[in-house]
Amino acid sequence: MTRVETLVKRAPVTISPNATIKQAAEVFAREKIGLLVVASSTSPVRAEAVLSERDIVRAVAAGVSLTREIDTISTKKLVSVKRSDPLYKAAKLMMEHNIRHLIVENDDGTLFGVLSIRDFFREQKLLQSLAEEERKEFQGVD
Repeated sequence: MTRVETLVKRAPVTISPNATIKQAAEVFAREKIGLLVVASSTSPVRAEAVLSERDIVRAVAAGVSLTREIDTISTKKLVSVKRSDPLYKAAKLMMEHNIRHLIVENDDGTLFGVLSIRDFFREQKLLQSLAEEERKEFQGVD
């Protein structure tokens, strides 16, 4: 069984809930990422919310001031998986929730990383094995 942690290739990028929309946009541009994890503490890090590029675009389109704190536009309802979960579970959650990123947690609930839909597409063989793993689980075969 292929686990979620095998696809997480870099440390998650976090930002304080007090950061401004402009500061968040600068981080997105500098880090070339699509999702920021909002967290107040740095050790241990626990995700409180997420902020996507789409959240920034929606805020700008709605005329929200760039000096406003991101806490006002971030998504607080988190969708997450454990790093040891099977990859097909992560793919299924992304499809069910129509999202492109998942928070990946350690067993104790601290932040391990972020899984992006792009991470799946980079691994063509992985996509094929995910389909096989889901088929086996559906049939009750290990």
